[in-house]
Amino acid sequence: MGLRRSGKSSIQKVVFHKMSPNETLFLESTNKICREDVSNSSFVNFQIWDFPGQIDFFDPTFDYEMIFRGTGALIFVIDSQDDYMEALARLHLTVTRAYKVNPDINFEIFIHKVDGLSDDHKIETQRDIHQRANDDLADAGLEKIHLSI
Repeated sequence: MGLRRSGKSSIQKVVFHKMSPNETLFLESTNKICREDVSNSSFVNFQIWDFPGQIDFFDPTFDYEMIFRGTGALIFVIDSQDDYMEALARLHLTVTRAYKVNPDINFEIFIHKVDGLSDDHKIETQRDIHQRANDDLADAGLEKIHLSI
């Protein structure tokens, strides 16, 4: 999950379909929920659900409880080259609602598109995102939720 154009589908294509990162620049925006089964062996067997950034899955027409109930991990992608305040707000909403439905869910935050940043800027961006995301959870009394970044 993540905002529109954050790189969710690009990451998936590079990791699971051996697409070159440069080729992902030409991917179309995802406009519907895409589900993919990954099973490389009897030990690796899971599903990836790619959610378009523009879909509000907390809209009453979506059953977000069904989505999160069986989820083992939620990966939220943040574009490091964008103003990430809106992404952090969406992250907070997503994490708090998913946690209420499934307290065993693992939360992973991927900071994407850092290759164009200096090493110092990469570190500062990660620290800032980590601090703001955890502060938002603490303000909501949810400091027991662990976010891996």
